[in-house]
Amino acid sequence: MRNLLTAVAFSLLLSGCMKNDKSDFSREIRYFFHDDMQEWKVMYSDYPVGEESFYELESGLTRLPLPLDTTLNAVKISGNNHSDDLFSYMYVPITSLAPNTTYKVTFLLHLASNVATGSVGAGGSPDLAVGVGGLDTVPSNYIDGENYYRPRFNVELQSGLSNEIMQVAGNLGVTDTTTFYAPITRGNPENPMELTTNGNGTFYLLVGWDSGFEGITTIYIKTVIVWIEHNN
Repeated sequence: MRNLLTAVAFSLLLSGCMKNDKSDFSREIRYFFHDDMQEWKVMYSDYPVGEESFYELESGLTRLPLPLDTTLNAVKISGNNHSDDLFSYMYVPITSLAPNTTYKVTFLLHLASNVATGSVGAGGSPDLAVGVGGLDTVPSNYIDGENYYRPRFNVELQSGLSNEIMQVAGNLGVTDTTTFYAPITRGNPENPMELTTNGNGTFYLLVGWDSGFEGITTIYIKTVIVWIEHNN
C-alpha cells in the first residue's frame, strides 16, 4: 500500500509539474517490458577486460522474483562489484526529434529492489543512487592503461551527485527493514533533464547506478516512462 500511494503521489506531482507547459509538450514514451527489451541495451563499465564471469554480469528480460508476480517480465541488471566501481546501466535511442535541439526530459521508473534504505556494506552502502539522463552519442566503453573498461562519458552517481549526463533520481533502498524484493518508483518530476539531440535529431536515454558497494546488486526494471518537451 505504501508503494502504491507513493506511485500515485508521484504521478500527480508529475502531472502538476507539466501542466503549465502542456502546449509545448512533444512526446510521451512508455516502455513496458512484457515481451521484449523495447530496444534498450544493457552496458557495464569500470571492470577488467574479460572478467564478465567473475563479476557475475547478468542482464536481460526475465521473470520478476518472489514475492512479486512471477508471471510478469522485467529487465534484470545484476553484477558483483569486485572493483568497488562497477557502473551498470541501460540505454535506448530516441529518434525523429529536431536536430541540435535541447529538450526537457522527465523520467518515471518502476523498479523492483531488495535493498534496505541506508544499509551498510563493504566498500559502501548497497543503497545506491539511481541515475537518469542521456547522451547525444551511442554509449560505449574504452580500455584504459590498466586494462579496464571505462565509459566514454563522465558520471558522478557513485558520489551521489548529478551532472549534465546523469541526474540522481533517488536511491535503490525500499525501507530500512527490507530483506525481499518490493516495488519502488523513482524519477525526476521536479527537475527535468536538459538533453540536446545530435545532428540527426537523436539522443540516447540512460538509466543506471554506479556502485561503491563490493557485493552483488540485482535490480529489476519493470517500466520506464519518459516525457519529452521542447525547452522553450
